Amino acid sequence: MSRAMPRTPRILTFTALGLAGALALAGCASADQSSSGDETASTGSTLPQELVDAAVAAATTAADGQDLSGTLEMVGVSTGADADPFIGAISAFEEATGVTVNYTGAPDQATVVPAAVEAGNAPDIVDGQGLGLMQQFAASGDAVSLSDVIGDDVLADNFNPGLLQSATVDGQVYGIWNEADTFQIFYNPATYDGPTEGSWQDLSAWSEALAASGTGVAPWCMGLEAGAGSGFPAQGFIENLFVKQFGSDALAAWASGELPWTSDEVRWAFEEFGRIATSETMVAGGPQAAVSTSAFSFMDGMYTDPQACQLTLWGNYAAGIVQGSNPEATVPDGLNFFDIPASDPAYAGALDVAGHVTFALNDDPATAAFMKYWATPEAQSLIAASGRYTVANVNVPLDVYPNENMRGSAELLLAAETVTPGPASAIPTAVNTAYLQGILSYIQDPASLDSILAGIEAAKS
Repeated sequence: MSRAMPRTPRILTFTALGLAGALALAGCASADQSSSGDETASTGSTLPQELVDAAVAAATTAADGQDLSGTLEMVGVSTGADADPFIGAISAFEEATGVTVNYTGAPDQATVVPAAVEAGNAPDIVDGQGLGLMQQFAASGDAVSLSDVIGDDVLADNFNPGLLQSATVDGQVYGIWNEADTFQIFYNPATYDGPTEGSWQDLSAWSEALAASGTGVAPWCMGLEAGAGSGFPAQGFIENLFVKQFGSDALAAWASGELPWTSDEVRWAFEEFGRIATSETMVAGGPQAAVSTSAFSFMDGMYTDPQACQLTLWGNYAAGIVQGSNPEATVPDGLNFFDIPASDPAYAGALDVAGHVTFALNDDPATAAFMKYWATPEAQSLIAASGRYTVANVNVPLDVYPNENMRGSAELLLAAETVTPGPASAIPTAVNTAYLQGILSYIQDPASLDSILAGIEAAKS
């Protein structure tokens, strides 16, 4: 039995008008309209009633008998349908507490949230892409310690140690991971005849043989064009090659800035990626096509006739993207995936992740209750039940996931020996911009790698 969520928070989509203005509009905007007048996300999908009831109960417990009311302003990175799973979980909190949560979608958080804080109009809660904003506001003293609000013991019972450590500043946890994206290799089972087990070296040998075979089918699909975010699919590729060769401790050191971009380890990961991305035969259409092809259509090459390419290394969300234009690509018969093989078997269980980190900029009772609730398996089960994301709470049951893609991704997350966010999830905006630009420059001019890595390192200062 299922039912629609009982309440729908007011949702705004914010781009570049100033967060203070967007938050002011939250008090008067229609529930069905964004600040620009476009239709916004809704919670039209249904969720299992037992999960909704459990989430409402968890929110009631988080409120701890307090008579809460009023409004919370929450800024999230997701907009449109991507925000629906989070809105569903927010609605259960609203039902339990009577608090209204105004969710504002702000993809350009790195600009608008600091501006709002500087203007004295900070949102109560931020659901950020990765760790960068959380670390910034923890360092400035604006973020609220969740070690105090929730308790380290509760957090340790619900989250992987690597994720908790990544959200820790000066011994205090400041962020809750909710969405946690894993990375894997996707393929079309109807056409792929290569290895799904073994080492990275085994997969590379198969790839090189196919590239040299003259069939016209490239082993790898790649598309990096995404506007201001162009290059981002390659970040997961490079970082996963890195962690499977050097391990989670080295990945954490790279993400924190302790391991420089000019190190031999980082250079190795770029060059290993470059063996594919800079080759005319290893990637469909060659390097220029990799740079110019949309990040949201390049996987179609696995389904064209004739087929253009065989494999994609990307986040677990890739399945949903490819299914948008290829309805036959259902998991597992029309689309399947396997874990990224390790080049060093000692690090086969090391996992790189990306995703959302929620933090608080207010310590009032309603905000504290929300953060307690947001960390619970009941809240994150509602996000997982959407079938759109895997979540970080280790106590969310696998059977909550309604599709095999996300369930398999969650199994990978739970089975990992170590879980570590890579640099793309942790570095400041300026460094990430240099990282993205550096990837595109490297593909077009591989000989410039030394100067590219030096430039990214310089962006840290």
